[in-house]
Amino acid sequence: MRATRMSRGLLSVRDYARPMYGQSARIYDLLYVGSGIKDYPAEAALLNRIITGACPHARTLLDVACGTGEHLSQLRQWYEVEGADISPAMLDVARKRLPGVSLHLADMRRLDLGRQFDAVTCLFSSIGYITDPSELTSTVERLAAHVGPGGVLILDGWVRPDMWRDEFRGDPDIASDHETMVVRLSFSRRAGRITELEMHHLVRTESGIDYFVETHRLALTPTEEYLAAVENAGLKARVVRDFMPSRDRIVGVRNPASG
Repeated sequence: MRATRMSRGLLSVRDYARPMYGQSARIYDLLYVGSGIKDYPAEAALLNRIITGACPHARTLLDVACGTGEHLSQLRQWYEVEGADISPAMLDVARKRLPGVSLHLADMRRLDLGRQFDAVTCLFSSIGYITDPSELTSTVERLAAHVGPGGVLILDGWVRPDMWRDEFRGDPDIASDHETMVVRLSFSRRAGRITELEMHHLVRTESGIDYFVETHRLALTPTEEYLAAVENAGLKARVVRDFMPSRDRIVGVRNPASG
């Protein structure tokens, strides 16, 4: 849609609210790569080192909350890959990028693909969207159920509670190519363990300027709780501190003798 002038006060932010990733899927890669937030080749190379260090025989990989498939597109140089995501819009982008790759529309809380993989990843703090503490353990169990004997689970936590900044107003994220320009402003707030990110997007194309808002709710979970959930799922866990500023990565390995 073409945005109405906000200065007239006729419409509120709520009028521009959209389902999570419903609108931003189409500009997600431009925004995150073009603004320098993400370096997928470097991230994939680091993931490969972690995986091969923990599971030298690894050949198959499942990325849960795979989004637009950028990590998979890099990781497929080393592994036979599959992906799963809850967002149809994100999977539409991923399918165009990864023809022939199995991509599953699935909720990680109830994930059941009926097979196991040498490596399972849940990256870029996607586990943070599990906002009910009672569901964290069961969700990690579902992820771990897809890890084969000797396999590895890589889980990226959300911001550590002690590092959260309430009412944070960051600099705008800006990216463009020859067809599109994107500007995003983000505002954060907190209610107990739940953080809320209100993301305002302006997208300029040849057809005009679109404005929409997406709100993301993620749980502040201590690293120790992620560790406990991974250990409870039968994996031996360790922490990679600050894989991103203020965020920790959990690496869990299943005993080769376990089924």
